[in-house]
Amino acid sequence: MNSSAPSRWDALADTLGGLSLPADFFPRADLYLDALAAANAGVNLVSFDPLRDGPAHVADSLQALRGLPGRIRTGIDVGTGGGFPGIPLALALPECRVVLLDGIRKKQAAVSGLAVAAGAGNVSALWGRAEELAREGEQRETHDVAFCRAVGRLPVVLELTLPFVRVGGLCLLHRGLEAPGELEAAITHLGDLGARSGGLIGYRLPGTDHDRFIVCIEKTDQIEDRYPRRPGIPAKRPLW
Repeated sequence: MNSSAPSRWDALADTLGGLSLPADFFPRADLYLDALAAANAGVNLVSFDPLRDGPAHVADSLQALRGLPGRIRTGIDVGTGGGFPGIPLALALPECRVVLLDGIRKKQAAVSGLAVAAGAGNVSALWGRAEELAREGEQRETHDVAFCRAVGRLPVVLELTLPFVRVGGLCLLHRGLEAPGELEAAITHLGDLGARSGGLIGYRLPGTDHDRFIVCIEKTDQIEDRYPRRPGIPAKRPLW
């Protein structure tokens, strides 16, 4: 973490320790949170106060950086909501093109404006269902990394994210304290999705008493054409 970081970020110094962030990261992150607070008054993007709690959510988003093997060219945030983790990651990775995907058009339009407010010129916002956009077209198996911080069972999240990732790429998924058990249960099924486990990255945010994790999943082979299944089916009938 840059020693010149503004005071609102000081409490997160340990959480952000070891991360290489651009010199302009914190000013741009402040612009993002200010814009999010304004936008959230009209569109329900997040359930927390962006000005009070936003820095912790930014720090949480940035933990995915610890799972990256090196430089990446393109990533996709599946189910971006208010722009987490995609916008903080785009600000941290200015040379990476980041797609923010959301199935609600109002949210897609709002996060596009948030990216502009933060000066994140490497961001594009896409509207649509992951089940449809990942089946065919320019988004399928093209991204170096898929990120997801949205709530959902791990088999559902994997079915909706892995089809976006190229062979040799990664899924980096923010999960709660249930992550070790989830990953253990997934091990025998990952091969069916052309993937394997890349392990867990554990961390804890200030003011909390529980661990969080980044679940790392490596894409080893092309995924079968039948995945993802039709809209709604992954959540209704999880693969395991």
